[in-house]
Amino acid sequence: MKLPFRPNTPVRLVSGYGTRTDPVTGAVGANHTGYDLVSDGDRRVCAVVGGTVVQSRMITDKANRTWEWGNYITVQGDDGHYHYYCHLAERAVEAGTKIKAGDVIGVEGSTGKSTGPHLHYEVRLADGRTPISPETVLGVPNEAGNKIYIIKPEETKPETPDYDNTPHEWAKDAVKWATENGIMQGDANGNLRLSANITREESVVMMYRLHELIERGENR
Repeated sequence: MKLPFRPNTPVRLVSGYGTRTDPVTGAVGANHTGYDLVSDGDRRVCAVVGGTVVQSRMITDKANRTWEWGNYITVQGDDGHYHYYCHLAERAVEAGTKIKAGDVIGVEGSTGKSTGPHLHYEVRLADGRTPISPETVLGVPNEAGNKIYIIKPEETKPETPDYDNTPHEWAKDAVKWATENGIMQGDANGNLRLSANITREESVVMMYRLHELIERGENR
């Protein structure tokens, strides 16, 4: 599941994709081409997928139907779809900006044709005209109601540094000394790292020895 909001933000789907009664005009059978989402707390809107911002604007001319979206952003996604983020109170990115999934791009609002703060999120095919249900991207069922959706932050493991196992000739005996004295450790691939229980004094001694070897190597 994905949501266009920050992790740990409770979100409700208040109006789904398909026909509905228009909340402003009362017209029955109006076609709703996206999801209306309401956040509880953090109102920052985030990109669902990475891509390029192709529109970041607000249309006020009512001859142009997109005025209904108020402040809106269009992202040409790396997934081949166009993603629309509408009714924003603020826009945080400009057209031409490259963004990553999770980047903050705006703030949920009530600009344009709107009855209250929410985010209208819409997905269109590569032709930029054909809308599809956001369920295919978000994984949130097309069922409006009071159900709360929350994205938990992904648990990430710290990356293991790629240690250099091919030191310069002048540093090899320092590396040898450090490993023999337990200051550095190596694995089966020859990657080196400082021992977990190294003292500050030992690290200073090693740095001093390396300093001496560098000077000796440069003066050869």
